[in-house]
Amino acid sequence: MKKHGIEGVVVIGGDGSYHGAMRLTELGFPAVGLPGTIDNDIVGTDFTIGFDTAVTTAMDAIDKIRDTSSSHHRTFVIEVMGRNAGDIALWAGIASGADEIIIPEEGFKIEEVVESIKEGYAKGRTHNIIILAEGVMSADEFGKALKEAGDESDLRVTELGHIQRGGSPTARDRVLASRMGAHAVKLLKQGIGGVAVGIRNEKMVENPILGKAEEGALFSLTEDGKIVVNNPHKADLGLAELNRSLSSI
Repeated sequence: MKKHGIEGVVVIGGDGSYHGAMRLTELGFPAVGLPGTIDNDIVGTDFTIGFDTAVTTAMDAIDKIRDTSSSHHRTFVIEVMGRNAGDIALWAGIASGADEIIIPEEGFKIEEVVESIKEGYAKGRTHNIIILAEGVMSADEFGKALKEAGDESDLRVTELGHIQRGGSPTARDRVLASRMGAHAVKLLKQGIGGVAVGIRNEKMVENPILGKAEEGALFSLTEDGKIVVNNPHKADLGLAELNRSLSSI
């Protein structure tokens, strides 16, 4: 790297990428991490680069599925990505008016979901849309569970899959990436490395990648050399409650 005149590196990714940035800094090449994943599950930031684009892609697809769901009076279980985080399901579900959102961070009773479907059609609804985060189970598994629990609706399942990982970035993602990139370069010009950039309350922030939790570090080392995450990401369960309120109207 010295041979090619590289003085600093901006690393975009998740936990593994951050650890690589820390190692580069230790070797004398200041490196700054930027959070890049559609899952929005990286510590130290409210939002990650790619999340808004994935949510918008999922929302567009769900809107299209609702058209056929309504015209044929069908129930749809739509599986979205997110690994073990329910952020995509929550945001895309609320934006598209989902009747139910099932996420890893919250428990659920399949019998209550079945009863909700029945009540919806009894009230005159022409469709029922259930958004399922992949970290819970597959859409096929959830559909089978619904039938075993007594669902009698015309049920279909859809896995949106990798369309959520591509496409043209939204304006918000483009601006977010630009802001984060500019902040990273500013830090590197100051000789600062071993930190990760994030956004909190719409402000650019940076935190040490490795260190003590009380010093704001994202990760710490235990006495036996294991890496632990400080203040791991948590989905906003207030959004889940909001969706239940909206869907009950």
